[in-house]
Amino acid sequence: MFNDIKIYTGYFANQKKYAGAFPVSIALTSPDWFHGANYRKFNPEWSYMHDSIEDYTAKFNAYLSQLDPAECYKELKKLSKGKDVVLLCHEKEGDFCHRHLVARWLQVNLHITVKELGRAGLDPIPTLFDI
Repeated sequence: MFNDIKIYTGYFANQKKYAGAFPVSIALTSPDWFHGANYRKFNPEWSYMHDSIEDYTAKFNAYLSQLDPAECYKELKKLSKGKDVVLLCHEKEGDFCHRHLVARWLQVNLHITVKELGRAGLDPIPTLFDI
């Protein structure tokens, strides 16, 4: 049911390497040069920015638990017009970022695989949760 599109994660600086996947910002702010779509449901709160990783994670996971993962998937599919999606934020691969929490939430709730895209582009590298 949730295999119509693939969902990946990545970061803005590597966006050009993700050709073939529709770019979707889930960051609070996007670079001026970014011309993809924004999906605000996956934005963290500004207030989380000064929290410890543990507090940030707890707050953001509590927020995600209020969302309907199937609805989010359908909205991303509609936004991308059926193309595969790459959810983008600012943090480099391997750094803590809420996109990894979103990926884990989607994986657990929809039973899909959401891979972090590496510097090579659409050659997925393991996420922090695959290690």
